[in-house]
Amino acid sequence: MKILVLTSRFPYPIEKGDKLRIYYQIRELAKRHEVCLFSLSEIPISAADQLELGKFCQEIRIVPLPTWEKLLRLFKGFILGHPFQTAYFYRRAALRELSRFVASCQPDLLYCQLLRMAPYAMATQLPRTLDYMDCFSMGMQRQAEKTAFPVNLIYRREARILKKYEAHIFSHFHHHSIISTQDRDHMSWASSQDIQVVPNGVDLDFFSPLAIPPTYELVFVGNMGYFPNVQAAKYLVQKILPLVWQQHADCKVLIAGARPSPDVQRLAQDSRVTVSGWMEDIREAYASGHLFVAPLFTGSGQQNKILEAMAMGVPCLTSGLVNMAIGAKAGQSILLAETPETFAQQILSMLDQPSKLKEIRVNGLEFIKRFSWEESVLSLEKGFFTHNPSSGSSDSAQA
Repeated sequence: MKILVLTSRFPYPIEKGDKLRIYYQIRELAKRHEVCLFSLSEIPISAADQLELGKFCQEIRIVPLPTWEKLLRLFKGFILGHPFQTAYFYRRAALRELSRFVASCQPDLLYCQLLRMAPYAMATQLPRTLDYMDCFSMGMQRQAEKTAFPVNLIYRREARILKKYEAHIFSHFHHHSIISTQDRDHMSWASSQDIQVVPNGVDLDFFSPLAIPPTYELVFVGNMGYFPNVQAAKYLVQKILPLVWQQHADCKVLIAGARPSPDVQRLAQDSRVTVSGWMEDIREAYASGHLFVAPLFTGSGQQNKILEAMAMGVPCLTSGLVNMAIGAKAGQSILLAETPETFAQQILSMLDQPSKLKEIRVNGLEFIKRFSWEESVLSLEKGFFTHNPSSGSSDSAQA
């Protein structure tokens, strides 16, 4: 079967969760199918990065998304009452390019990642699957609750419109997937329970323990320009660590990941905090910490950073919200906390009990074996064949 994949970002290099998910899905799908990739991009894509996807894709079409147009696209979306998520990524020129690409590669099935690409998918006559990936309306609502006035009004508006849009586009796709049960359960319309839960996996061949002695007590990894990660990094340094430093004054933390925001960069004003920015091999960041700490309370979906840290043999401390999508047993395979005080208590306990830290590490390594990209994508494929008809019908491009 020939599968056309639509993405709002080119899937490589992998520095965002959506890129990670689609990269590994494409890699697995290519073992049994022909894959064509249609990708928008705000930045030029290097020949080396295109070559990486060329290992798995028969044809690749990259369509520029000019940043100078973004305010115009957002303003138009605001006037028309569309979600900013779709307005930001929608261009008629890109839609025309997609039409030409479909005629060229003649796919049997379209796989659309994220609702922001739904207007493009709905303009085709192909059988189609939509990967919601996360419940975006839930994520926006959580951000609204954590953001001060007047910015929270923007998030509330987006959450309200996204909730309607998530339900609206459901009937325009033949098959639907999402990353976790908790995200699906926040889709509140009647048919939402028909959405297939397809969790992420972890590349256990790549993410495995390294023989590198840890140089930091704590480590946090992620895209440090992403709002929930920025909040988590600030929470760690400004709320949790002052409590830890009262007893372990020399406790050091590494904050690693692409695009650190100015707020994250300012955290390094304390000499005990290192902000590395982009690292060529992110495994070195994981391996450099005794304990991975992710105080995340917003966002949605499944936190790949937790899966990767566990696979690297680094014990993890996070919130119950994050663990809902993972399902590790608290106190056995993972550590949980909800307040600065309980995070600090867990950190201090682990620093003082190396044997307990080792127990969490060993149990985490055993637990992570259940997260396989191969099994995840095989499950997705079954959904393709079960729900998609042999042909589809055309819908309007911009609902």
